[in-house]
Amino acid sequence: MPDWCVRGGVRGYVVTRPLLWDIGKRGSGWVLEIPVGKEFESSVPWALRWVFSPDDPAFLKAAAIHDTLLETGYRRAFADSQWFEAAMSEQAPALKAWVAYSGMRGRRFLQWVFRVERRA
Repeated sequence: MPDWCVRGGVRGYVVTRPLLWDIGKRGSGWVLEIPVGKEFESSVPWALRWVFSPDDPAFLKAAAIHDTLLETGYRRAFADSQWFEAAMSEQAPALKAWVAYSGMRGRRFLQWVFRVERRA
């Protein structure tokens, strides 16, 4: 486990010290701060857990950043891109990170294509 989070909380993990993420590039001036106590999850579809562990430390920072961005109103495509960048910054295996990112984007695309019009 990384030193900035612990397993627990309702969602699976809790931030134990402030987590800072430079959006764009280091020193950009655009810093996302994830506060102590923030809960997040590392979602992996059940059928893919034989390849991707939700507890893989290389992807936990990415999960915390992704959840925080989504919960503060950023677009999914942006949050997904920051997930990928954070995973790569943690030296996640490049092929696994690319496959997981492609899966997230592909799922979102299919949801968009097959969206059901809601009628009042």
